[in-house]
Amino acid sequence: MDGELLAADTVVVSIGVLNCFTAVSHDFSETEVNLLRAVANQSAVAIVNTELMVKTRVIQEELAARKKVEQAKEILMINRQMTGEVAHRWMQKRSMDSRKTLREVAEAILLSYEIFNKQ
Repeated sequence: MDGELLAADTVVVSIGVLNCFTAVSHDFSETEVNLLRAVANQSAVAIVNTELMVKTRVIQEELAARKKVEQAKEILMINRQMTGEVAHRWMQKRSMDSRKTLREVAEAILLSYEIFNKQ
């Protein structure tokens, strides 16, 4: 028993090939070829969209972390009379010494400030 293979590469973006196998010999019609090509293209679009959503989420998280670091730096600059550079280095050192991320150190500074400065 010889089967048949139909392979449809993606046209929208070059991601890969979608293969369709049959167990028995079969001549694929133009409709079947077009359907497989459409499914391959839709799959490629879904993969690209998912990758873009993941990248967007990572960028949003990085931006949120930077914002917190900047806010914490401002607190140190005001409360400890540090320059921006010194405040940043101070947070980096605390980050390394405590094995915490810079974001975690910044969040701790922000929380501490919030607790001790509430009226």
